[in-house]
Amino acid sequence: MDRLAKLMTDRLAKHNYLATLVEQGKLSTKQRWKKIDEIDFDFPEMELEDLRQLFFGSYQIKQSQTYAEEHLDVNGDFAIQVSKETDEIIRCAIQSRHSNSTRYYAWIQFSLTGDPITSWYCQCKSSARTVGACAHEATIIWFLSYARHHDFQYSNGRRRIQRSIEKIQSDEDEPDDSNEFSAT
Repeated sequence: MDRLAKLMTDRLAKHNYLATLVEQGKLSTKQRWKKIDEIDFDFPEMELEDLRQLFFGSYQIKQSQTYAEEHLDVNGDFAIQVSKETDEIIRCAIQSRHSNSTRYYAWIQFSLTGDPITSWYCQCKSSARTVGACAHEATIIWFLSYARHHDFQYSNGRRRIQRSIEKIQSDEDEPDDSNEFSAT
């Protein structure tokens, strides 16, 4: 317990340099970002215990699977961009769980050589912290560092919904020949 308290105290005293860059507008413009599918992209792999330590518990990790399912694109990926200036800062737009009209950007700074996740920041109300992480940040980190390396699968309910949508779409794509032989 003392080790955990010390780690929390150390993180609390740490300045969130990434938040400062975002708030000063140095990471906000579209010209500073490239889509991940345009480049080779490495992100540190982490184990669940490492993530629990990073987030000070498992609450965000438990939320991450369903939250990730809601935000993956048709290829099973997040719409993630990497900074043109440094390949160790990414950003991702995430839909709010509470409002369909609200989108937040979350930024993650990482390292492939030192501490895997060095800083994070999100525009949501519960972010801008150095102890713990909001659900948006945690979901991105969990997905990129753990889930995609461990054969992430949609939940059964989500797979049924996805199959139903695909069936409806394929039915809509088939030509309707019912009027071809109708009497005039």
